[in-house]
Amino acid sequence: MSPDTFEIVISGRVQGVGFRPFIYNLATKYNIKGFVTNNEKGVLINAVSDDNNIDAFYNQIFIQKPVSSEITSSQIKKIPSIEKLDGFCIKPTAPNLLIDIPLTPDFAICESCSAEMLDPKNPRYYYPFITCTQCGPRYTITKKFPFERTNTSIDEFIMCENCLQEYKNSDTIRFHSQTNSCPNCGITLKLTTNSGEILSETNTEIFKIIAEKLALGKIIALKNTAGYVLICDATNEEAVKELRIRKKRPTKPFAVLFKNTESIENYLKMNPIEKDLLNSTETPIVILPIKNVLDLAVNQISPNLETIGAMIPNSGTLKLVMENFGKPIIATSANFHGSPICSNEKEATKTLKEIADYFIHNSLNVLHPQDDSVIKFTEKHSKKIILRRSRGFAPNFLQFDKPKYNQKILCLGSDLKNTITILPNNNCYISEYIGDLANYDTYLRFEKTIENYRKIFSFEPEVLLSDSHPKYISSNIEESFFSEEDDIHFQKIQHHEAHFAAILGEKNLWQSKDKIMGIVWDGIGYGNKNEIWGGEFFEYHKNTINRIGHLANFPWILGDKMSKNPKISALSISDSNLYFKDYFDANEWNIYSKAIQNSTIQTSSMGRLFDAVGFVLGFHQQIYFEGEAAIYLEKIAQKQYSASKSELIDYLENEKISNNIIPTKLLFDTIISDKINGISVGEIAVNFHYTLIKSIEKIAANNKIHTLAFSGGVFQNSLLVDMIIEFLSNDFEVHLHENLSPNDENISFGQLNYYLNIKN
Repeated sequence: MSPDTFEIVISGRVQGVGFRPFIYNLATKYNIKGFVTNNEKGVLINAVSDDNNIDAFYNQIFIQKPVSSEITSSQIKKIPSIEKLDGFCIKPTAPNLLIDIPLTPDFAICESCSAEMLDPKNPRYYYPFITCTQCGPRYTITKKFPFERTNTSIDEFIMCENCLQEYKNSDTIRFHSQTNSCPNCGITLKLTTNSGEILSETNTEIFKIIAEKLALGKIIALKNTAGYVLICDATNEEAVKELRIRKKRPTKPFAVLFKNTESIENYLKMNPIEKDLLNSTETPIVILPIKNVLDLAVNQISPNLETIGAMIPNSGTLKLVMENFGKPIIATSANFHGSPICSNEKEATKTLKEIADYFIHNSLNVLHPQDDSVIKFTEKHSKKIILRRSRGFAPNFLQFDKPKYNQKILCLGSDLKNTITILPNNNCYISEYIGDLANYDTYLRFEKTIENYRKIFSFEPEVLLSDSHPKYISSNIEESFFSEEDDIHFQKIQHHEAHFAAILGEKNLWQSKDKIMGIVWDGIGYGNKNEIWGGEFFEYHKNTINRIGHLANFPWILGDKMSKNPKISALSISDSNLYFKDYFDANEWNIYSKAIQNSTIQTSSMGRLFDAVGFVLGFHQQIYFEGEAAIYLEKIAQKQYSASKSELIDYLENEKISNNIIPTKLLFDTIISDKINGISVGEIAVNFHYTLIKSIEKIAANNKIHTLAFSGGVFQNSLLVDMIIEFLSNDFEVHLHENLSPNDENISFGQLNYYLNIKN
């Protein structure tokens, strides 16, 4: 009886993860004839054998699959035999495929490659661009898909004979590794001064010199595989202070790079979940509480905070720096004053010349530069909160359940913390964090990202979605990108409804038969010409969203100045309360008081309420980065919540919340009264958080809604998230972001979900 032929299609993250060489070796083990190749859906396998053998082979695919792969679907069917096959082979990918699979993110250097790189007897000794099928850059070097060497920027480096033999040898970890290279044929390094003088082009010497310069307090711009980072000695207070001055970054925390998680444990508290994430292929920055200051310059690293963003080396370059220097170092995105991360030598030397003393350049063409992803976990319930979704996670969203639409859609997101989302096929792609589009260089990166996606997917949008804010840069690009001849449907989507749609989409709640209440709290978002929203309650039911409540409005004055100075928010909410008069000079008091009285724009911004409460409780400085006052407030509340056994107080306990409106002024005046009466700032801060939670509970109960969904930047507050779980999850079904950031990074994804699911 002749053997049968089976066609197997595996979809998901299966390109650029060593899936084809894995299938080759597995098929050889089971004595299966046929071939494996990439196709538009993922990986295509033609396998010739008897039924029992094929069943065993097919089952082992899921059991033994490569660590970095993720299978989302699979199909197996019997087909007519097309050609006589003598063995099993990896077939080249057919040209010009329209890919319909997830893109592969970058992977951190694996233990095997690290060991080779540090072995003096190994040909790749001190070669930081060592990779295998399980590690190295992927998305950052992608020109287009499928993931083949010819479709990446590493194709500029022709494999030498030794690398080629490894590539062809099924017994090596570099069998069919598309990023394979070595010192003889691969990427080169050079160390220069900030004036361009070359100091060394020899790898071992470069990393020795770097260690010496770091020990002298110098600042170095180092090109990593995802773009440049700025590094300096994290134990040298003067060096870190100088980096702050040069980068014009007064207070925003710096991330710290440690040699490994064992080193982190000397300084910071870390639970097993956090440790596993730090050691994962994504290697994000994880925010951790300080345990022992030891030699760290904490006052300069993380001013006024009790946490540090920690990471371990994700690349060979950073690993070699740590091997030579040993001590923790600052590792922050190499940019200047809000600009995007630098990615090439010309851009870096121009932008960073006044910041860095020395540069380490490499010859790899980084096509999609990315910042490090940033994640934290709540203290009590270890709930994950993504603060920035970028390297290692972008650009895929594997949990997306696409409705049966065939339109190609481009979503432009928000101006702050911008991302874009596209739907060119059956997969949803959410870009890495791009940044604030008010910065011209960031806007150029935004344009470039759109163009890159159009090329990767041969994608021309039929629908273009943007924020309803009439002055958002992202909402006014039509003329730049598309001509009048383009047949495109344009649609504006309200900011906070997009937030709500993002959590509904992430948690796949669109088909819920029950009503869902959306709690969307952030800094600002356009409501209408007279209202800026930010403390919103929505109801979703049967593909319809309605605004059902909000934080009571207060005057919005002085534009961006209000979000930079918390005393203005405090004065606006308190309605010229004399308690604040000493914090203003006479001129300010007159101008601001009149502005409040004459204000034509009102706001329900929860972010500004947090700023105002932070000011009352001691945050009296200018805000230098978004959420700074709220982080201060969270810190003092968290300390009280963790230590106190006293009963929490609901400031609105005896006040009926009518029409689903939280009475802002009453709540704020109660806080001022407690402060005047000598109640500790910690008690007031934690009671403020608790009052907000109880307000959510009351509004949900009044509307007879059992399911709650949360989105918006305010829910980056880990204490608030812990309180949601602590006080609401027993009586309500609670949904919080886990795979997306709650902040404006999710707006583009929300726009897509709104368009696909909401009836207008």
